[in-house]
Amino acid sequence: MANKEWLVISSLRILAILLIGGIGVQTFAKKDPAAKDTAAVVVKKEAKKTAVKDTAKAVEKEETVVKIDGTLEVGFDNNYKANKEITEYKRIGRAEVGISLRPTKKVRAEIGFEYNNKDSLPTIDKLYGQYNFANFGLARFGYMKKTFGLEEKTGLDERYFRKRSIINESLEDFGFLDHDLTLQYRHELGKKWEVRGGFSWTADSLRYLQNYSVEYDDKKNNLVLAAVIRHFFPIDEKSVTTYVSSLSFRRSNSLFASEAELTYGTNPYIKRHDDRDATILGARVKENFFLNTGLTTLQQVIPVAEAAYYSSDFTKSDDFDTQLRAGLTLGFAKKSAFQWRNNYGIISKIRNDKKELWRRRIDSEVVVVF
Repeated sequence: MANKEWLVISSLRILAILLIGGIGVQTFAKKDPAAKDTAAVVVKKEAKKTAVKDTAKAVEKEETVVKIDGTLEVGFDNNYKANKEITEYKRIGRAEVGISLRPTKKVRAEIGFEYNNKDSLPTIDKLYGQYNFANFGLARFGYMKKTFGLEEKTGLDERYFRKRSIINESLEDFGFLDHDLTLQYRHELGKKWEVRGGFSWTADSLRYLQNYSVEYDDKKNNLVLAAVIRHFFPIDEKSVTTYVSSLSFRRSNSLFASEAELTYGTNPYIKRHDDRDATILGARVKENFFLNTGLTTLQQVIPVAEAAYYSSDFTKSDDFDTQLRAGLTLGFAKKSAFQWRNNYGIISKIRNDKKELWRRRIDSEVVVVF
């Protein structure tokens, strides 16, 4: 009996010790700050994992949408030519619509149409497919324009001048900057550098072009070094290879954008007909100012000024062209989605040491960006 009583008393003592120890452990755990911090870290990690998953789902959802953008232009163009007594008056009616399709995260298609009132039907501005086989590289194939300097890169929504400068207008006439069937590769070097290379074929199969560029962009500074090599194979004639290169720099912030561009190359027409190298030289500077008014109607005023120099035979001839342009754009909607652009420009030609006013142009147009 004594043994039973001793066994019961011992069992009660052990149970009491366990209960007291358990209460002590719980009390210590509640008062231990390290345990509390550990629990908080676990909760934060779980919340972060959930947020990452939600973000990934959102990104994946954004990658599958269809985007449509474009511009509409309506206005008039007064073109005063020095060699004509009459003034060319043209109505401006132009539209550009671009559609971006991304069925999967790595595949995208770009389709763009352009309509000008001088043409009866819309024309194709771009039509290509893109495949992102890695985070740092992508390939494009289809109908597109060349990768060149800042002026060629800038879209119509930010160009502000209706016509390109005398430099790029001449390069387009030479066939350097046409829209052609192109295979292009783009490779990113970090977040600020990008290298591009491409081959293009013309519709007549008489010319193919190589296009290379290196670009640095940190949102405030944009540096572009580009070149286009043009190979021409005429029937029953000697082949002709010429090139044009461009070095461009742009610095911008919320108040202004300043850009400068230097163009250098060889003239394909003189190379072919005179069988000599004729140097193309062009220089262009441009200033944009973005003045926010704080009003609900006229929200932004954008003064623009540009000066350009161009020679198609710089080393052998004293002939060259100069261009001065000034404009004022008024923005009446958020991010200047509705604009009224007014521009004035003159082109002077120096021929045999004589300066003559070649052209004066006045443009006024309403532009809608969507």
